[in-house]
Amino acid sequence: MDAIIYCHTDDRQSAVMMDYLRGHHVGCRLRHIDNGDPSARREWEELDGEVTPLLVLGQGQVVRGFDRTRVDQILGWIGC
Repeated sequence: MDAIIYCHTDDRQSAVMMDYLRGHHVGCRLRHIDNGDPSARREWEELDGEVTPLLVLGQGQVVRGFDRTRVDQILGWIGC
């Protein structure tokens, strides 16, 4: 499963989230919404537009903020 993290530049929570996912062998990439990438900002606004980090997993499952429990549930690491 792959993941996209929408975040602000130098967002510490996003870096922690990325490390957490990679530690569990989930490929992920950062999309900075504040560094002149209008497509990243537009995608973030369409998904939520309020919270960073915003994580999109696999087939579009969205996690607002760094909610480890929700991430673990989606990835099947803990019961739902």
